Amino acid sequence: MAQCQPLLTRLIASSVTAATQAGKIIREILNKGELNIVEKGKNDLQTEADRSAQNCIIESLSRQFPDVTIIGEEGSSRCEVSPDWIVTEMDQEVLKIELPKHLENVSPKDICVWVDPLD
Repeated sequence: MAQCQPLLTRLIASSVTAATQAGKIIREILNKGELNIVEKGKNDLQTEADRSAQNCIIESLSRQFPDVTIIGEEGSSRCEVSPDWIVTEMDQEVLKIELPKHLENVSPKDICVWVDPLD
């Protein structure tokens, strides 16, 4: 069913499952209490949860949609992540949603995903 859906529908469905996985990763890190905070700039902190959630989302989406531009708030370079963090499933409820006709044939080069993890 998924492959016959428009690219944008599949991307959104994958984004939902990747965000769900990222939320689990954030909770695990917060429960451990080891935030590994780094200061990116004045009043701009970044935690391990931020970095890990972003890496999960970027890697999951990049592997499924290599031609889509994906930019992360914590930096956009891809890095190695645990295989357990990679999500390949798509949210089945999202796949049932019908896109407006003018969005059905959007090209990957016309899409940019912004990832901004909030822990």
